[in-house]
Amino acid sequence: MKKRIYIILLLLPLASCNDMFKNFLNEEPETLVTNTNFWKTEKDVEAAVYELHVMFRSWGGYVETRLYRDRGLPFDYLGLIWRNISDNELQKDMDITTAPSWRGEYQAIGMCNFILGNIHRAKIPEERINYYKGQALTIRAYLYFYVLRTWGDAVLITNEEDVGEKAVTPWREIMKVVIDDLVEATKLLPPVNEMKDANNTPVTSKQIPSRGTAFAILAHAYAWLAGFGEETEYYQKGIEAATEVIQSGDYSLVNNPHEICEIVLPGNSQEGILEIDFLNPEAVNRSGNGLPGITQKWPADPNATPSTRRTLLRLNNESAMAMFPDRNDKRREEYFYKLDSMAGVKTSITQGAAYIYKFRRPLLHTSGSQLGKLLGYDLNEILIRLADIYLLRAEMRAKSGDIPGAIADLNVIRKRAGAKEYTPDENLEEAIALERDKELFLEGICTRYFDIVRNRTFREKLRGKFKTLSDQDVKDGALFFPISFDAFQNNTKMTQNIYWKRNGFAI
Repeated sequence: MKKRIYIILLLLPLASCNDMFKNFLNEEPETLVTNTNFWKTEKDVEAAVYELHVMFRSWGGYVETRLYRDRGLPFDYLGLIWRNISDNELQKDMDITTAPSWRGEYQAIGMCNFILGNIHRAKIPEERINYYKGQALTIRAYLYFYVLRTWGDAVLITNEEDVGEKAVTPWREIMKVVIDDLVEATKLLPPVNEMKDANNTPVTSKQIPSRGTAFAILAHAYAWLAGFGEETEYYQKGIEAATEVIQSGDYSLVNNPHEICEIVLPGNSQEGILEIDFLNPEAVNRSGNGLPGITQKWPADPNATPSTRRTLLRLNNESAMAMFPDRNDKRREEYFYKLDSMAGVKTSITQGAAYIYKFRRPLLHTSGSQLGKLLGYDLNEILIRLADIYLLRAEMRAKSGDIPGAIADLNVIRKRAGAKEYTPDENLEEAIALERDKELFLEGICTRYFDIVRNRTFREKLRGKFKTLSDQDVKDGALFFPISFDAFQNNTKMTQNIYWKRNGFAI
C-alpha cells in the first residue's frame, strides 16, 4: 500500500509514489506538507509528477465515458445522443449547461503549470530536472492540442500565477505553445528505453512520455497545422518529426493483427507510444466499458450471449465487410468475431450485425456477489502507436508530393495485415485515409473525427449538418464543440463559439 502526501496550496492533491507507477492509485494519507518544505528531493518532484499522471489517467477515463467522445463514429445505428452528436445536432438534446466541459483538461494543465513553476526549487541533478520537466511539458502540450482540436479557440494559461478572468485565445496561438513545449521536450526527455524513475528503476508505462512521445505528438500537431490550418509548409516538419519516431529504433510493429489485439491493446507494448495506462486490476477499465464495451457484450463477456439489441451502437456486417473488402486482410476476423461465418447465422440472432472482437480481454469480478461477472477490460487506451505514425507520415508524404514514400509507408501497414499492397488504380490519399480507418478502428479519443477534420473531408464522410456546412460555418467554429456553462462562471471575458451561439448555445 502506497502512502500519500498532501500539499496545502492547491485545490488538487499531490500524490507520492515511492517506487512503481502502476500502484499509485492505491495510496493513503501520511502527512501534511507545504510548498516551502516540499520541493527538496527527487522523491518530492516525482510525487508531484506522478500526481499529474493520476490526473491524466482520470482525464482519460472521464473522456472515455462521455457519449460525445468520438463524433466520427462509423456505425450504422446510433442511439439518440450518439446520433445527435454525430450529426452535429447538439442543440436537440443539450443546452449550454450540459455541453461538453473542458474542466478536466484544465485541471491537469494547471497541475503541469504548477510543476513547471516550482520544479527549479529541487536540489537535484539537471538531468533529472529535465526528465520531469519534459513530462509536464509533453502532457500540457497533448492536452492543449486536444483542447484546440475539440473546442477551437480556448483559454491559454501557461503560468501558475496567471489567475483571474480570461478571454479565449485563437487556436493557432495555442498551437504555437503546443509546438514550443514539444520541441523543448524532445531535447529534455530520454529515449523510451532509457527512462528511469527516482529509484533508478526502468519505466515501462507508455503513459509516461519519452522523447519519442514528444516527437509523435509533434508530428500530429504539424499535420493539423498543415491540413486543417492549411499551412502546407508544415507537412515537411511533420514528416521529419514522424521520421524521428520511426527511425529511432525505440519502437517496432508487432507481427500481425492478432498481436495487435493480444499484445498492443492491453498496453505498454513495443508498438505503443502514448497511452492512458489502466494498470490497477481492481479499477473498472473504461477503455473497455466505454466505446468498445457498449457496442455489444458478446463474445468478449463470457456471461453474455449473441443479441440483436444494441442500446447505442450497431455496425452491420455489410459495413464491416465494405471497410475490409480484402478477404486476405487478417483484421477482418481479428477485429470482428468470425465476420464472414457469423454473417451466415440466421438473422433472428444477428439481424445482420457485426460483433466487434478487437477489444476482447475481459476482467471478471473475483469475489463477492458479482463473482464471475464482467468488471471491465484488461486494456489501456492507446492514444498513439507506431502504426498511427507510419500512416500519418504516409498522409503527409502524399500531400507534399512524395508519392513513393507515401506508398511505402502505406504498404508497411497493409503487409502486416496480410492485405494487398497499393495499386496505381487507387486514389492514394483516400487509400491512406481508409487505412487509418481500418487499422485504428475505435482506438484513441476522437481519432477518426480528428482525421476527417484535419483532411477537411467532413462533408463527404460525416452525417447530418456536417454535409451542409458552409465555409463560413466552418470559420465560425462548426467543427468544434460549444463552450460549456461552467467556463462562463465568474468570467465576464468568456465568449461563445460563434456557430453554436447562432444555434442556440448562447450564455
